[in-house]
Amino acid sequence: MIFAYLLLALLFGLALAYALWPFYRTQAQPFPESPRPEELRAELEVLKSLAKEAEGDERKRLLAQAVRLERQLAELGSEKPVPRRLSPVTLGSVTLSLIALGAGLWAYTVPRLPGETIITSRNEARELGSLQRKAEQSGKAADWLAYANKAYDLQDFERAVQGYLKVIDLEPRNANAVRRIGMLLFMSGRPEEGAQALELAVRAEPDVPEGWLFLGNAYFQLGRPAEAIVAWEGYLKAGGEARERVQNLIQTAKNQLNTTSTGQQVYLARCAACHGAQAQGGIGPRLQGNPISKVPEAVREIVLKGRGQMPAVHLTEAEMQALLQYLGGL
Repeated sequence: MIFAYLLLALLFGLALAYALWPFYRTQAQPFPESPRPEELRAELEVLKSLAKEAEGDERKRLLAQAVRLERQLAELGSEKPVPRRLSPVTLGSVTLSLIALGAGLWAYTVPRLPGETIITSRNEARELGSLQRKAEQSGKAADWLAYANKAYDLQDFERAVQGYLKVIDLEPRNANAVRRIGMLLFMSGRPEEGAQALELAVRAEPDVPEGWLFLGNAYFQLGRPAEAIVAWEGYLKAGGEARERVQNLIQTAKNQLNTTSTGQQVYLARCAACHGAQAQGGIGPRLQGNPISKVPEAVREIVLKGRGQMPAVHLTEAEMQALLQYLGGL
């Protein structure tokens, strides 16, 4: 990496020298010969010949004109091309422009460190890399867990998964790693596999709230509201801080158990956890009164393919039609 930086600095220096070289050339640029001296000489010969034949005042006038032409010839002969030199102001402007260009290239073309993304700073990426090297050298589950937790906190979920899988290889019963794998499976649109991992985690560590929260979310998305209610109540019992939000989710699940509308059932099962039981918004945006809810093609695209932090939601065509009808009536 240091060699790459030195090479980049050398290339920048060469580019700067190449750009400024034309301004430091001491030799005058070649100029084409001016035809004016020859014209003046020819005119001077004519005047002299006329003066020889003239007399009196006419002769004096012609000789005076000839003297003026000779002076013009002398002045033209004394003129020499002046080498063009770069003024300090221009030199400073060019230098600052090249420095700005180099800074821009540095910022946008130099490869980033492993783990550095648009949501991580360079210092965080260095810390993550340091934790990874430590885990690789020690081979201990605790070090891999520290690395995976850091990656998870930075929302670098790909590396977080790799770290948690390493922990599980070393300690298959590590509840922290199993729980986080279950949460990441749920967030990637695989609620059934996520629920299986989260069930193991909450049995091993029933006092950790986040396992119950995501287990309830997974159950709810799988269309199992009664089990979701039990899981969310487990979250409240474990002392989870988002009590109001989870109580709303419990009420949403209870409403689903009593509802008769197919579209509302689909919405409550697959959408309400993020968008609210009444589509009033939550983690996800408000859908009630949202113009996009009235555009079936846009809703279908977002639901089936996901957008931003929202994962893709797999629905049958019948479920999709029921959901579109329900959202269109909000």
